Amino acid sequence: MPVNSANLIDQLTAAGDAAASFEEVWQAIWKQPHVPAPILELCRLNLARLHRARAEMALRMPLEHAVGEDKIQSLLGQEWMIDGRFSDAERAALNFTEWYHVDPQSIPDEVAGAVIQHLGQSGFVALIEALGFIDGRIRMALIYCAMED
Repeated sequence: MPVNSANLIDQLTAAGDAAASFEEVWQAIWKQPHVPAPILELCRLNLARLHRARAEMALRMPLEHAVGEDKIQSLLGQEWMIDGRFSDAERAALNFTEWYHVDPQSIPDEVAGAVIQHLGQSGFVALIEALGFIDGRIRMALIYCAMED
Protein backbone atom coordinates (compact mmCIF):
# COMPACT_ATOMS: atom_id res chain seq x y z
CA MET A 1 0.00 0.00 0.00
CA PRO A 2 1.42 3.42 -0.93
CA VAL A 3 2.33 5.62 2.03
CA ASN A 4 0.08 8.62 2.67
CA SER A 5 -0.55 10.94 5.60
CA ALA A 6 -3.17 8.61 7.12
CA ASN A 7 -1.04 5.47 7.20
CA LEU A 8 2.29 7.23 7.82
CA ILE A 9 2.13 5.99 11.43
CA ASP A 10 2.93 2.48 10.15
CA GLN A 11 6.32 3.75 9.00
CA LEU A 12 6.98 5.74 12.15
CA THR A 13 6.25 3.11 14.82
CA ALA A 14 9.95 2.49 15.34
CA ALA A 15 10.10 5.98 16.86
CA GLY A 16 8.03 4.72 19.82
CA ASP A 17 6.46 7.41 21.98
CA ALA A 18 7.33 10.14 19.49
CA ALA A 19 5.32 8.36 16.80
CA ALA A 20 2.37 7.99 19.15
CA SER A 21 2.48 11.70 19.99
CA PHE A 22 2.71 12.57 16.31
CA GLU A 23 -0.39 10.46 15.67
CA GLU A 24 -2.27 12.12 18.55
CA VAL A 25 -1.70 15.54 17.02
CA TRP A 26 -2.86 14.23 13.62
CA GLN A 27 -6.10 12.94 15.15
CA ALA A 28 -6.64 16.17 17.13
CA ILE A 29 -6.38 18.32 13.99
CA TRP A 30 -9.46 16.63 12.57
CA LYS A 31 -11.45 17.09 15.79
CA GLN A 32 -10.61 20.71 16.69
CA PRO A 33 -13.68 23.01 16.70
CA HIS A 34 -12.37 26.01 14.72
CA VAL A 35 -12.04 24.74 11.14
CA PRO A 36 -14.64 22.23 9.97
CA ALA A 37 -13.06 18.88 9.06
CA PRO A 38 -14.49 18.96 5.50
CA ILE A 39 -12.67 22.26 4.87
CA LEU A 40 -9.45 20.73 6.22
CA GLU A 41 -9.99 17.74 3.95
CA LEU A 42 -10.27 20.04 0.93
CA CYS A 43 -7.10 21.84 2.03
CA ARG A 44 -5.30 18.50 2.52
CA LEU A 45 -6.30 17.41 -0.96
CA ASN A 46 -5.24 20.76 -2.38
CA LEU A 47 -1.79 20.38 -0.79
CA ALA A 48 -1.63 16.83 -2.15
CA ARG A 49 -2.40 18.17 -5.64
CA LEU A 50 0.21 20.88 -5.31
CA HIS A 51 2.80 18.31 -4.20
CA ARG A 52 1.65 15.89 -6.94
CA ALA A 53 1.32 13.25 -4.21
CA ARG A 54 -0.72 10.54 -5.93
CA ALA A 55 -1.23 8.34 -2.87
CA GLU A 56 -2.37 11.38 -0.90
CA MET A 57 -4.79 12.49 -3.62
CA ALA A 58 -6.31 9.00 -3.61
CA LEU A 59 -6.86 9.08 0.16
CA ARG A 60 -10.23 10.13 1.58
CA MET A 61 -10.23 10.93 5.28
CA PRO A 62 -13.05 9.14 7.13
CA LEU A 63 -15.10 12.15 8.21
CA GLU A 64 -18.51 12.37 9.79
CA HIS A 65 -19.52 14.79 7.01
CA ALA A 66 -17.57 13.56 4.00
CA VAL A 67 -16.80 15.77 1.03
CA GLY A 68 -18.55 14.58 -2.13
CA GLU A 69 -16.39 12.94 -4.75
CA ASP A 70 -17.65 15.30 -7.47
CA LYS A 71 -16.46 18.25 -5.40
CA ILE A 72 -13.11 16.56 -4.78
CA GLN A 73 -12.64 15.97 -8.49
CA SER A 74 -13.43 19.63 -9.15
CA LEU A 75 -10.75 20.59 -6.64
CA LEU A 76 -8.19 18.17 -8.07
CA GLY A 77 -9.05 19.47 -11.55
CA GLN A 78 -8.31 23.02 -10.33
CA GLU A 79 -11.88 24.17 -10.95
CA TRP A 80 -12.73 25.07 -7.33
CA MET A 81 -12.50 28.82 -7.97
CA ILE A 82 -15.39 28.73 -10.46
CA ASP A 83 -17.39 25.79 -9.09
CA GLY A 84 -20.55 27.02 -7.37
CA ARG A 85 -20.54 24.05 -4.98
CA PHE A 86 -17.67 25.60 -3.03
CA SER A 87 -18.65 27.99 -0.24
CA ASP A 88 -16.94 31.31 0.34
CA ALA A 89 -15.29 29.83 3.45
CA GLU A 90 -13.95 26.89 1.44
CA ARG A 91 -12.65 29.19 -1.28
CA ALA A 92 -10.93 31.41 1.28
CA ALA A 93 -9.25 28.40 2.93
CA LEU A 94 -8.22 26.88 -0.42
CA ASN A 95 -6.80 30.17 -1.67
CA PHE A 96 -4.87 30.54 1.60
CA THR A 97 -3.61 26.96 1.20
CA GLU A 98 -2.23 27.70 -2.25
CA TRP A 99 -0.38 30.76 -0.99
CA TYR A 100 0.83 28.78 2.02
CA HIS A 101 2.25 26.12 -0.29
CA VAL A 102 4.19 28.68 -2.34
CA ASP A 103 5.58 30.70 0.59
CA PRO A 104 3.82 31.20 3.93
CA GLN A 105 5.60 34.51 4.46
CA SER A 106 4.23 35.95 1.21
CA ILE A 107 0.52 35.49 1.99
CA PRO A 108 -1.22 38.81 1.25
CA ASP A 109 -3.22 40.43 4.03
CA GLU A 110 -6.44 40.20 2.01
CA VAL A 111 -6.00 36.43 1.60
CA ALA A 112 -5.52 36.02 5.35
CA GLY A 113 -8.36 38.45 5.98
CA ALA A 114 -10.78 36.36 3.93
CA VAL A 115 -10.03 33.34 6.13
CA ILE A 116 -10.55 35.41 9.28
CA GLN A 117 -13.81 36.76 7.87
CA HIS A 118 -15.19 33.25 7.36
CA LEU A 119 -13.52 31.20 10.10
CA GLY A 120 -12.69 33.83 12.72
CA GLN A 121 -9.34 34.52 14.34
CA SER A 122 -9.27 31.12 16.08
CA GLY A 123 -10.08 29.40 12.79
CA PHE A 124 -7.30 31.32 11.08
CA VAL A 125 -4.74 30.21 13.66
CA ALA A 126 -6.05 26.63 13.61
CA LEU A 127 -5.83 26.57 9.79
CA ILE A 128 -2.22 27.76 9.82
CA GLU A 129 -1.24 25.12 12.39
CA ALA A 130 -3.16 22.38 10.58
CA LEU A 131 -1.64 23.25 7.21
CA GLY A 132 1.86 23.07 8.67
CA PHE A 133 1.19 19.65 10.13
CA ILE A 134 -0.64 18.31 7.07
CA ASP A 135 2.07 19.61 4.75
CA GLY A 136 4.75 17.99 6.90
CA ARG A 137 2.97 14.64 6.87
CA ILE A 138 2.51 14.74 3.11
CA ARG A 139 6.20 15.52 2.65
CA MET A 140 7.18 12.67 4.99
CA ALA A 141 4.88 10.27 3.14
CA LEU A 142 6.44 11.34 -0.15
CA ILE A 143 9.88 10.48 1.23
CA TYR A 144 8.69 6.98 2.14
CA CYS A 145 7.04 6.59 -1.28
CA ALA A 146 10.33 7.54 -2.96
CA MET A 147 12.16 4.97 -0.84
CA GLU A 148 9.71 2.28 -2.03
CA ASP A 149 10.30 3.06 -5.71
